[in-house]
This record gives sequence, structure tokens and C-alpha cells, in this order.
Amino acid sequence: MLLSKCPRNSRGRLTRIDVEPAFRLRLQELGLRPGTEFYVANRAAFGGVVLNIAGTRVAVDAKSAKRIDVEAVA
Repeated sequence: MLLSKCPRNSRGRLTRIDVEPAFRLRLQELGLRPGTEFYVANRAAFGGVVLNIAGTRVAVDAKSAKRIDVEAVA
């Protein structure tokens, strides 16, 4: 499933990040790496997603969210 399709208040795990290498490094600095578990804190009107990762909120824009694969975590 794509990150852009995750509903609000759901939990998941990042499985694949398919963005440009320079941007991938920035996402990794923010804590977005394959295997990272997250909670969808909010969905923005512009199509972005706000994630809670270990107590830190990170906003991902709509274009990037469509290129990040996730799996649901119970």
C-alpha cells in the first residue's frame, strides 16, 4: 500500500522509499527508513501526510507519499 492511501489514525511500517537519492537522504535524517514504524497523525488538505515516528511528527508531501510503500501493523 502507498503511504498516500493510509487512513488517519492507522499504524504501519515503511517498506520501500522510491525517491531521488538526495531527497532519500533527507528523509532518512528525519527518521524515515525502511523498517520504521509510524502512526498517521493527520492527513493534510494538500494531500500530504503527518506521521508520528517515536514521538516526533514528520510531514511528508503528497508527491513523496505516493512513492513510499508501507505495510499495515496491528
